[in-house]
Parts: sequence; C-alpha cells; structure tokens
Amino acid sequence: MIYDRIEHFKDYINAHQGFAEVAEFLDSAPLAERQDGRHTVSDTGAYVSIDRYQTRTPAECVLECHRKYIDIQVMIEGTERMGVCHKSDCVADIYDPETDFQALQGTAEFLEFRTGTFMVFFPQDAHMPQVIAGEMPATVRKAVFKVPQG
Repeated sequence: MIYDRIEHFKDYINAHQGFAEVAEFLDSAPLAERQDGRHTVSDTGAYVSIDRYQTRTPAECVLECHRKYIDIQVMIEGTERMGVCHKSDCVADIYDPETDFQALQGTAEFLEFRTGTFMVFFPQDAHMPQVIAGEMPATVRKAVFKVPQG
C-alpha cells in the first residue's frame, strides 16, 4: 500500500509499469474538471471511474481486495476513512474473476483519506473504502484507477 499526496504521485511511477500512464492522465486535465463516469486511461486496459457517493458506517462497508488490477484511489473532494490491512491476515470469501472482487473478513486499521491524497492498493492489500469520517455521512468525490496487474 502507498498513501501520499497527489502531487507526489510521480515519485512512484517506477513501482509498476502502468503508473506512468496514470501520471500522464493526471497531467492531461485536473480530475476535479473531469465528468463523473468511466474514462479510458490507456490502451493497455487501465481505466478510471470517477464517482460521488455518501460515506457509510463500517458495518455497511466491505473489506476487499483484487487480483487482476491495482487500485489507485484519489480523493478529489471530501474525506472518508479507509480501512487497511494485509490480505494474509484475513479470511477470504470466494473470488469473482468477472468483477475482480474478493470480500474479506478481518480487522482493519483506519486512515483519514482526504482531498488531495491518493492510496495505492496492490493485490496483497486489503482495503475498506467509503467509511464515514465524522458522525454524519458526507458526500465525497473520488477517482479509482484500475491498472492491470500483469
């Protein structure tokens, strides 16, 4: 897992061959000016989904991981708590290869995920997004890049 400010993203482009394409996409136009929805990042299969949603209680959220894609999540606006832990410390449910989604049962530690920060989740990283940061649900806007693992 990587957690940093978005202005430092280029410091990590050597972590995976697909990160340079994400950096180019980020440089092409500010995320805040892009429309919500799915956008193609490259012809290698990388894409980004930009979405607005209400944060939820931890009981309403799911600890998850992926095998085919690396997640690069960028908080465009708002704050949520992100649960994180290592996949090997969890009990895994059945993996769905069509959606590249696997729910996990485990104990997460929570980080504040604020405007202008990003998090990278590799296949070994379990994460629980969309968790309420305060006492009341709030609207956040986030970009989730999906970068093919292999």
